[in-house]
Amino acid sequence: MEYLTRVLHEASKDKKFRFHPLCKSLNIINLCFVDDLLLVCKKNANSIQIIQKSFEAFSDASGLFINNLMSQIYFGGISDSEKASLLNLSKLTEGSFPLIYLGMPLRPTKWKAMDCDLILKKIRLRLHGWASRNLSYAGRVQLIHSVLLGIRNYWMSIFLLPQRVIKEIDCLCRNFFWGVKGTRSKFHLTSWDQVCRPKSHGGLGFKEGPLWNKINLARYIWAISSKQDLLWVKWMNCIYLKGDQIWDYVLHQDSSWYWKKLIKLSKTLSSSTLNAAVIQGKLQLNKLYLLSIPGSPINSMKVVWCKLSVPKHRFILWQTINQKLLTRDLLHYYHISIPCLACPVCESDLECHSHLFFNCTFSKRVFQVVAGWLGDFIWPEKFDDWCIWLNETRKGCMARVVLAALAASVYYLWLNRNKCCFESSCFSVYHLDSLIKESVKARVSSLSLRTKKLSFREKIMIQFISSL
Repeated sequence: MEYLTRVLHEASKDKKFRFHPLCKSLNIINLCFVDDLLLVCKKNANSIQIIQKSFEAFSDASGLFINNLMSQIYFGGISDSEKASLLNLSKLTEGSFPLIYLGMPLRPTKWKAMDCDLILKKIRLRLHGWASRNLSYAGRVQLIHSVLLGIRNYWMSIFLLPQRVIKEIDCLCRNFFWGVKGTRSKFHLTSWDQVCRPKSHGGLGFKEGPLWNKINLARYIWAISSKQDLLWVKWMNCIYLKGDQIWDYVLHQDSSWYWKKLIKLSKTLSSSTLNAAVIQGKLQLNKLYLLSIPGSPINSMKVVWCKLSVPKHRFILWQTINQKLLTRDLLHYYHISIPCLACPVCESDLECHSHLFFNCTFSKRVFQVVAGWLGDFIWPEKFDDWCIWLNETRKGCMARVVLAALAASVYYLWLNRNKCCFESSCFSVYHLDSLIKESVKARVSSLSLRTKKLSFREKIMIQFISSL
């Protein structure tokens, strides 16, 4: 491709060749991509003939030829008679917009509704293949992060999506996450706004659609404002800015629709905001997103998302801290009729988060047994004390082991509660203890393999837990 580029640029010195009006200032005649080649010139026969001769010289030197079946020509601002003449000269077929490149519809005018529906179609195809699979909430979170929002983020890194499309994507993700009953998602207590907050701020880390779309496009604003050595930045400067800063640019009515979107976006940002998210000369989108989120991080979230805990245990612990589990007191609060409000495990008091994990005699016995093999681990006796205990900063290997045991205990207590509700049976304290031990032992064994810098006390404790 380097040789072809040199041949084309040498041919462009011919007096009969005419550059495309918007590419003349930078002498752009071709753009080479991974496996595609884009050529631009003015609408006249002489320019096309010069390009054809350049290709013939390249073919003679390399043995490569044009594939007419895979090549197309696009016109703009040209009459039908001129178009027919140039098509006959080039021996190529005329392409139509939108032009699909890397799965993305491209057109010189503003997007149409059918262009945006392509992303919804791709997401629905993925969901159709997952509909019959039995996935935990943690598994659904991972699929939404890596696949569904991955598709959305790819599009958001290029275009500003319409609000209608973003809302529909959120609706598809929400229904898949919580499940669907009829035409509505199943009953849940956690709002989608909270789910879309960062993990450090009490959410599940899903990026909030409209804001994340703007943050993705902010990289282009930063590249233009910092005058990066990129071809498209130079082109924007030559055509629109002409040496001025983007912050001072006055938008003209004859500008392209995409440039208008960027300028309107730049009015919502500032150079100081972008510079605050720059690390070692690179704009960090995640940092810029966190700077745009209201509120401050929550210390207890470090406990919830401890990497040593099992993913599905983390999710139940997250719901427990936010008091969003479907306990009987909350079901009654939302006017959902249930035959009994008492705790299904001990049947001695109203079931709520505080009772289920602190006041229930069964839960107390489980935590006493778990604390017995954790050593100096002390379980708070009240929910408010527990929240204070979670906000305390903890470091070290043993702290992570305790947090993994905490998450496992909460998960299996909730599992036992559901078993009592729906199967009218209950685990014994020692059976639940064995499940918690097996879970923690499995995670600790992986920790001992990954972590080399352990104190003598931590090594002894890990060996003890592994031998339980």
